[in-house]
Amino acid sequence: MKWLLEGTDYLLPSFQQYVSLRDEIMPVEAAMLLAKETTIYNLVKEFPFLIERLAERNKAFEKLKNPVLRQTMGRIATLEKAAELGKEDILELMLFIAGKIMSSTGKSVEIVPPAVQKYEKKEGKLSDEQRLVLLKEILLELHNGTDFKQVQEKFEQTVGDITPQEIASLEQTLVNEGLPESEIKKLCNHHVALFQNALERQEVPSMPPGHPVHTSMEENKKARELTAAIKQEVQRMGEEPGETIWSFVVNHLRSLEKELAGVDLHYIRKENQLFPLLEQHGIEAPGKVMWEVHDDIRSKFRLTGELLAGGERTAARNALLDLAESVEDMIQKEEQILFPMTLQTLTEADWSRCRLGDDEIGYAFDVQPGNAWTAAVMAQVSEFASTGEIDLAIGRLPLEVINEMLCNLPLDISFVDANDKVAYYSDSSHRIFPRSASVIGRDVKNCHPPKSVHMVTEILDAFKKGERKNAEFWLELGGKFIHIQYLALWNKQGKYLGCLEVGHDATHVRSLSGQRRLLEWK
Repeated sequence: MKWLLEGTDYLLPSFQQYVSLRDEIMPVEAAMLLAKETTIYNLVKEFPFLIERLAERNKAFEKLKNPVLRQTMGRIATLEKAAELGKEDILELMLFIAGKIMSSTGKSVEIVPPAVQKYEKKEGKLSDEQRLVLLKEILLELHNGTDFKQVQEKFEQTVGDITPQEIASLEQTLVNEGLPESEIKKLCNHHVALFQNALERQEVPSMPPGHPVHTSMEENKKARELTAAIKQEVQRMGEEPGETIWSFVVNHLRSLEKELAGVDLHYIRKENQLFPLLEQHGIEAPGKVMWEVHDDIRSKFRLTGELLAGGERTAARNALLDLAESVEDMIQKEEQILFPMTLQTLTEADWSRCRLGDDEIGYAFDVQPGNAWTAAVMAQVSEFASTGEIDLAIGRLPLEVINEMLCNLPLDISFVDANDKVAYYSDSSHRIFPRSASVIGRDVKNCHPPKSVHMVTEILDAFKKGERKNAEFWLELGGKFIHIQYLALWNKQGKYLGCLEVGHDATHVRSLSGQRRLLEWK
């Protein structure tokens, strides 16, 4: 049932008055539709004057004056949610809005009464659009601080189930509509907990040995064994470990923590393999959020190592427990959401490319892929093959020689084209930072941790504007002194070609003194 209001005089305060005018209600095709699912963002975008009218009506709506909130939360906040926040009756609020629209614009408004919008939790009753509206509404309530049990109960009573693909799609939609990835990251553990019952009803992915997902899950098994061992030792010590028991277990704890740190190679493969492949299918948000969590875990490893070395018993004990639980939470997110979603999204050719790149990067905990899985067609990264020579600015060289020259320079070389896409990297055995073929064609902004993306953007923008020709960095990493340069490349006609990144281990060069001449090369 739908009701249509026409004219400019219907400023109705109640349902009863609304019903009393039924005889004046008539269908009009061009009427504006107003439903409880109508978002605040769409409403005030079309009728900006409503911002002031709503703020005058209810102080709770004064937040609409904040353009940032309108662009973020306003995109997913519905009229029903606004009524809850303002402690108003949803129908009366809709009538008020309809009246203001008609009196200000003369436009007809068609209202879908809330009473006929109740969703039934029956198979096939909810459309994909209705599910998305409800899921966004539920997550918004969670982000706004509504009691977790209350939100969980609403989810069970309305939608009731959710697939990993829907979670990924939901997060992507929220990001596309303006919700920052950092906001999703803050409550990603709550998201998993909220949908836990639904996710547990789904089968854990099972793939034959050799498939990238099977290998990753084998690594997860090893990581679980290590976190279980850490938690067992921590719990045996009690909340405030004494000096005696600490002296007996601290070396074992250091060994376990160091071994568990090998999980970082597992994370590096995800960042350089799975995330780029998902981006090619239009799924960016889950990878960006997960990468931020990876960095959080890396920070916890550093903190835990420092505390163990410093002998701060209670602090080290708490940091170890937090670290173990964080690694286990990530395993849960992978096996219940990421892996099922990737298996539904990626093609056989994608997985073949993934396997090739995995081999280049390596595997955590000495886990080795099996041989049972082989792709029907291995999607090899295409390479330009030529038996001839290539004319250079000075001289001519065969392609094979050029490739070997680049790969044997004592440097890491990467090139990002004028459109900020990764076009090349030197595939050498001595690379400092891992790369895989999946990175080719990827936006360079997605190749860096989210917290440093803005700096990469600033550098590239400065290069394109001609404000800078290079950017130089150096750091100490694993006992090595690493020197990195970004170089802007331009042709003679003044056209920007892209950015060349050159990195090398300068530890040996930095240690040299005196001289060694050619005759002394031996």
